[in-house]
Amino acid sequence: MNYKRNMEPQMVAQGWHFATITEIKEGKPAQTKWGQSDTALTTFKTDNHCMVTQSFLMAPGVNFTLEKLIDIVFEEGDDQVDLEELVGKRCGIKVEHKFWNDRVFANVVDVCSVYELQEDDSSTPPVQELNDIEELDLN
Repeated sequence: MNYKRNMEPQMVAQGWHFATITEIKEGKPAQTKWGQSDTALTTFKTDNHCMVTQSFLMAPGVNFTLEKLIDIVFEEGDDQVDLEELVGKRCGIKVEHKFWNDRVFANVVDVCSVYELQEDDSSTPPVQELNDIEELDLN
């Protein structure tokens, strides 16, 4: 029996990446201090073929990152948008690793336009590649 190994990185490295939104779907409702909120599970594929999925709260005013992503993709416009229209759009994402429950998770903590990421190469933090979990700096 043969198994074809995936030699691409499995977890997105920390730092800024160019990415394409590949999927957005309804997630499980989440409890917030403002009450229950629907969530949008948004999957990004980076240019080096890593995937990261982030759950964004959808209650008004509670998720600045989702609002920022919508503004980047659609610019200014309607009060209501079809989130599925985000699929296929490109943006910049900032990934940070968080250690929780004895596991490491990659989180999308910020977004920007592709143009901002291209213009701001000098201040873009370097991407950190890990070969061993012991190398991860969580502080």
